[in-house]
Amino acid sequence: MSVQVKNYAVVSLPVRNLAVSLRWYQELLGIPFTFDYTEGDTEAWLNVGGVGLGLILCPDVPKMDFTNSRGELQPIISLQVDNIHEAYEELKKKDADIQELVYKPSGGYSFIFRDPDGHVGNLWGGWPQEGNE
Repeated sequence: MSVQVKNYAVVSLPVRNLAVSLRWYQELLGIPFTFDYTEGDTEAWLNVGGVGLGLILCPDVPKMDFTNSRGELQPIISLQVDNIHEAYEELKKKDADIQELVYKPSGGYSFIFRDPDGHVGNLWGGWPQEGNE
């Protein structure tokens, strides 16, 4: 028998200030808790569609972004939203560190963001529906 991975269980992100990061992921992106959190804890667990997003307090937060072979910035984490255009406008209003909304044929709309620790992620609107491309 060979190993067969079923799904992601947890994605962990190192953070400098847990309270700031927690507020950012909950208030700007609306991600709920997985487990109870008490002020003073050194980690917080959020639930992204059944996958744990762990915000882990760390003294040194490594740079967690990279560019592809064309020199394009790549996200370390991608999150799907129902209405990408509304999400983009909402984050823009809240002065989040975001790039322009882009469309990729057959890939849909997305945009890159940076969280308070500089981690690069993106929000994606899902696969385009036929006739909406």
